[in-house]
Amino acid sequence: MTIAKHETGSALAIRDDQTGFTPAQIATLRQLGVENATDGDLAVFFHQAQRTGLDPFARQVYMVGRNTKDKSGQWVTKYTIQTGIDGFRLIGRRAADAKHETLEVTDTEWCGPDGKWVDVWLSDQPPAAARVAIIRNGGRFPAVALFKEYAQYRKDRDGSQTLTQMWADKGALMLAKCAEALAWRKAYPQDLSGLYTSDEMGQADNHAPSGPAARPTVVQMPTSAASLRDTLAAQVDAETGEIVDAEPVVTLADVEACTTTDELNELWPLTHDPAIREAMSARAAAIKAALVRDARGES
Repeated sequence: MTIAKHETGSALAIRDDQTGFTPAQIATLRQLGVENATDGDLAVFFHQAQRTGLDPFARQVYMVGRNTKDKSGQWVTKYTIQTGIDGFRLIGRRAADAKHETLEVTDTEWCGPDGKWVDVWLSDQPPAAARVAIIRNGGRFPAVALFKEYAQYRKDRDGSQTLTQMWADKGALMLAKCAEALAWRKAYPQDLSGLYTSDEMGQADNHAPSGPAARPTVVQMPTSAASLRDTLAAQVDAETGEIVDAEPVVTLADVEACTTTDELNELWPLTHDPAIREAMSARAAAIKAALVRDARGES
């Protein structure tokens, strides 16, 4: 499958005869947030981009690194290859068209703790589960996503866990996308195995390890743009000026902790994760709307 090209002759265009990223492409990817990825990580990323036909330079598919412990107890950065639900839909449609198969996506249904399924969720409380089915050439591939397994939480300053704004305000929509992603992967395992949506992986940051305080590779959760800058500064090698084992540290919790657009502007260049940047835009709009209400004397 040929990866979409930006333009004829572009240095980023991936040729059909390529077996890996070129130095120019790798340099660009490192600017997009995978500067600590190993050659092996990049090889797997290239394989997934080539296999799915998604363009990594248009951010249709990307890698997200998270700190975790290996079998020996050492902290290492593990990368997950992610895309959005639209990427799954594109891959599934392409696969169906290539094999001249019929394809159908059922309407989403939700249920509460009572287990009764409905086709529209009207409650102010989040649903307990959502289900979707992909019907591929007559074969049915259903999937159910549970809210408790996919909801993303942020850690408040008092240590308590609170739903992130997206999951608190749009829990039914977020859960529906997780269920649909599960169904797509069941229906097209050869095309989607090893690939996850950002909605599914948001929960991976719920209990992100902070690790031993003495390790410079471990990032404590910042609560403001200023503390985030301090965290990054602490990871810079004083002699070489290089960032030491840094990982992507901007999370939805950081975004929601911002109270001014200036703080959001400071965070913007520190991440290239589309989901995080989308949350930043939404947060900026909310802050501006609040300022307008305050100016009008509205509650």
